[in-house]
Amino acid sequence: MDINPKDLAKVAVVVQQGYAPLDIAVPQQVFGHWPDYVTTSWPGGGAPYELSLVSPIAAENALVPREVEPLDRLDTAHTVIVAGVEDPTDPPDPELVQRLGDAYARGSRMVSICNGAFALAAAGILDGRNATTHWHWARLLRDRYPSIKVREAELYVEDTGVFTSAGILAGTDLCLHLLRLDHGQAAANTMARFLVSPPHREGGQAQFIEHIPPSGDSEITDVITWILGHLDEPLTLESVSRHSHMSTRTLRRKFRIVTGTSVMNWVAMQRVARARELLETTRLGVDEIAHRCGFGSAESLRIHFTAMTRTSPSRYRRTFAS
Repeated sequence: MDINPKDLAKVAVVVQQGYAPLDIAVPQQVFGHWPDYVTTSWPGGGAPYELSLVSPIAAENALVPREVEPLDRLDTAHTVIVAGVEDPTDPPDPELVQRLGDAYARGSRMVSICNGAFALAAAGILDGRNATTHWHWARLLRDRYPSIKVREAELYVEDTGVFTSAGILAGTDLCLHLLRLDHGQAAANTMARFLVSPPHREGGQAQFIEHIPPSGDSEITDVITWILGHLDEPLTLESVSRHSHMSTRTLRRKFRIVTGTSVMNWVAMQRVARARELLETTRLGVDEIAHRCGFGSAESLRIHFTAMTRTSPSRYRRTFAS
């Protein structure tokens, strides 16, 4: 996985008629101007991206932000993010569809948040690909574009340079994932702390399709906090269950409702995330990092790390080490 962050600096966020404001606000925060709190930990100073809002709607229109620019700004964008709209049953602007297809043909990284996937689909970018959207619109996307392999249960999906996400919170996860791909775990962690976002969620975790989880289950919040403080220990479902004073069955059920995944899968993801940061910010050897992250051996770390990042620890360090 060869990464050249300089090739991804220019980001264009597409604002369509009837846009969803939050779908625009999150990429503006992650890829736009970074406040001093964030830039103090960024070695290059300032933000690493140049962000533009582009729209087929005239800037004078009161229905769009005043700073929107014409669609021709897509011609120079390295990353194109299509925000969602209130009603994706309305066909997207024909010129926008054409310019999205042109951007993709030039090799731009294509991204959608929520039902912004419909615009990518209209441009033929999702043909034959795995993709996702908000669960409410997944069936319509599948019916309207049968060549798309709609994975409605997932938070976000990557398929050969094209990224799609579910609702706005999943869009936040995807934006942080893109930042992590470009500039490493430490940068993504800093931005997540600024956004007061929960720990990173992998794209394969489930959307909450029918059962809306309680907002802030204090028991599971306490369990998560405890796990993060004990990642270097040989955690098991049973040991976490004992600490939580819940049966393993209850713990499994509650943990999946809140996080969308199993206890031990979540533990493995957090261990890899910690390994990423140690590889970036320290000179520790892989054996010591494996010990500090609770993998038990360098080989176990390599197996989990490669499965989740599609690259080796040594190659990741060469790319992102400060």
